[in-house]
Amino acid sequence: MPSQADEEAHQLSYLQKHMTNILTLLADSIDGEGDDSMVLTMETFEHLGFFLQLSEGTPLSQAATFFANSDPDMPAAPVPAALVHDWVLQHIASALEFMAEKTVAKENSQHNAFDPDVTMSDAVTNTRIHSSSPTGSSAPNYPGYYRNASFVEGCSKTSVVKQASDLKGHSIKVLNCHDSVIYILAPLKYATVYGCSDTTIILGAIGKVVKVEHCERVQIIAASKRICIANCRECIFYLGVNHQPLIVGDNHKLQVAPFNTYYPQLGEHLAQVGVDPNVNKWDQPFVLGVVDLHDSLSHPAGVSDVQAESTTCLDPDLFTNFLVPCFSGRYSKEYPGAGDR
Repeated sequence: MPSQADEEAHQLSYLQKHMTNILTLLADSIDGEGDDSMVLTMETFEHLGFFLQLSEGTPLSQAATFFANSDPDMPAAPVPAALVHDWVLQHIASALEFMAEKTVAKENSQHNAFDPDVTMSDAVTNTRIHSSSPTGSSAPNYPGYYRNASFVEGCSKTSVVKQASDLKGHSIKVLNCHDSVIYILAPLKYATVYGCSDTTIILGAIGKVVKVEHCERVQIIAASKRICIANCRECIFYLGVNHQPLIVGDNHKLQVAPFNTYYPQLGEHLAQVGVDPNVNKWDQPFVLGVVDLHDSLSHPAGVSDVQAESTTCLDPDLFTNFLVPCFSGRYSKEYPGAGDR
């Protein structure tokens, strides 16, 4: 499985390739000729926050010199799409360059005890991108921050429980599990579900983002700020999310429904990671454009782009609550494949 840094580098490269088309979809036409005939308002510019974040807790528009420090009592003037295009590509290129430099440094160093991955927010912070926006809070840059992760991997026909005392770091990765039930009952920042099938996965409270990729016939029950779903088939997502679910890639027969479970520490965990239980956009999935069949990760032999398949809401008659059993002790240690790696 690719590392988090590899995944982000691929995602940034994809955005770099398709940014012109994305901005064309967002831009408004005005009278004029050439590049100045297409403009973006501050509101439409904020939609790019689906993909990019330069400083944690700071709106994307306040990180851009052409919108930063706008008078809140007066709408900011639209800016040419070409200006936005150049600004975004400059920042993506800086982040990719920094990631590449860190990768080379990591390969050349034989004494780096942490061997960290580098993420977009880390790269942006370290490249000192100029912005007139407030500094804001950003993810820590100390080595090993993103490397510290817990894993549930290779489980088959079993149940696994992970509580806060069983986990290390800020993220969980559930990989290649089949015909199982996985309980992650802890406050975390990131969660990745990859390559699973016929499995139910409960994610208690995820403060940043849940990523679900290359899964079949899974049920995901997740409370999170964001979720991104890619290349999945016949899956049901029971969601409590503060932002629209992002659906990308080659997906088939996906269904969404509201969050449907509870455990005693859920409210406390949501508060710890900053997920608002009063805001739930489970029924507003954002399906991104078309499927790129030339994407080497999902369609190495593709021939053309096709329209992405829409996501449907679960029939209310089929909706049921999911009961989380009462667990005590270090229950997960009883099961093979459940330990930290």
